[in-house]
Amino acid sequence: MESLFWKYLAMQNKKDFEEHLRAAGTEYGCDKVVPHNYHFFYANHFLDYVDRPFKLLEIGVGGEGREVGGASLRLWAEVFPLAEIYGLDIYDKSALNTDRIKTFIVDQGNSASLLNFVNKHGPFDIIIDDGSHKRSDQLTSLFTLISSVVPGGYYVIEDYFTSYWPVYDGSTLAKDFLDTPVRWLKQSIDIINRNNMLSDDVKQLVPDWGVEELHVYPGVSFLKKGLQAVRSEIPAGDFFDNQIELDEQRYGEYKALFFDHAKDPMTNLTLLHKIKKDVERKIARIQATAGSESSGGAQDDSAL
Repeated sequence: MESLFWKYLAMQNKKDFEEHLRAAGTEYGCDKVVPHNYHFFYANHFLDYVDRPFKLLEIGVGGEGREVGGASLRLWAEVFPLAEIYGLDIYDKSALNTDRIKTFIVDQGNSASLLNFVNKHGPFDIIIDDGSHKRSDQLTSLFTLISSVVPGGYYVIEDYFTSYWPVYDGSTLAKDFLDTPVRWLKQSIDIINRNNMLSDDVKQLVPDWGVEELHVYPGVSFLKKGLQAVRSEIPAGDFFDNQIELDEQRYGEYKALFFDHAKDPMTNLTLLHKIKKDVERKIARIQATAGSESSGGAQDDSAL
């Protein structure tokens, strides 16, 4: 163990770390490597953790049912020799416990249980959700735990593509109207730019997670917490008031509908359809008026 420790402390580039992840993942049978090939993406972000102490939490220890599993925990323990590794599962995985690996029985879909756990053992530098992959469980864990990631740390969602599959309570057909992890990954762009939004009412609907970076790869995504608040880029002077007024003029009459949709997109299909029809009618009236004026102008010219 000591030789491995100094060997990997000496790693100086991402390629070495990537190979170590691949080799260890293959040895332990970790699906992060085979078949998913996520080790390439982990190497992009986690190299700086190799030579320093930190705390990593993974949701979902692995193993079907009551099988022990633990391939990921063993992987992390090997590639991060100074890390404390925590694992959560709905089954007892204490057979995996060592001086640096600790497992706990916690349901990721129960926010009270998650809060009780992080209050005792958090915060964490890295949290990885590789649990049930069910839509409600992933969202409960995300909204409950992201505040327990330290500034500069990561919240990782694996296998987010299950948002498209009904067996995990996702949907492909309703992907734009169902509340899923994929929807919140898209929303993370708004979260990062929260301080550039003009309306306080809208900002109240956008959680302040302190995220400053979003990295999305095939099957795995990384939300990185900022070391400080993302600054506002709104220009000084009368720009703010001018833009508020213009936004209200263009879209103010639909504000209540927009807010309802933001709170619960699935129940507002009919409202969105109504907006579409209203806008189409408004555009048609504008075009008809413009056409009439153009036609009238042509007649006046011909009469001269």
